[in-house]
Amino acid sequence: MKNKVLLVSKLSSAVNVISALLEENDCEVGSVVSDAKSALELADDSVYDTIVINSPIEDSDGVELAASLSTETVCGVILITAADKAAIVGPRVSDHGVVVVSKPINKQLFRQLLGVVRAAQKRYAGLSKENERLKSSLEEAKIINRAKILLMQHLALSEERAHRYIEKQAMDMRISKLEVAKQVLKTYSARNRGE
Repeated sequence: MKNKVLLVSKLSSAVNVISALLEENDCEVGSVVSDAKSALELADDSVYDTIVINSPIEDSDGVELAASLSTETVCGVILITAADKAAIVGPRVSDHGVVVVSKPINKQLFRQLLGVVRAAQKRYAGLSKENERLKSSLEEAKIINRAKILLMQHLALSEERAHRYIEKQAMDMRISKLEVAKQVLKTYSARNRGE
């Protein structure tokens, strides 16, 4: 599967060169924009794997955009900049995980850096997905624990029996423990309010 790329560049001649270079490296340029506003609107890590910014762009030098996109998405971000600016720009964006490539672009080095960016992006995307799964599990556990506390208060059950009650209801009703817990919360929260 090809790596989908969002390319940000104000120069059409550079777009052709960079697009060709990306295509040589198993990438597909999905969209090309020339300014930060359009890039921010299009940047979606469910659509793009990598974002390449050819600095400067229409409304900025692209440095803040690169840092922002790297922080707000799971996309790998490559910032192409003039050789004399690369040493200055690099430290400004390296903490954000942005890879800086200086002009003129060395094809071999670009290929290697693109490989590094792709590997890091895949790893980061996996970690981000795992983080979301863990957050969801934690929220589910909190809701179930709140339901157990209400069952313990209103039905004088031990924690173990409240847990078993939720499990049994879930099995009997063929729904998840989370759904049972939500029903318990709804029932006993209404009683607490005197409804």
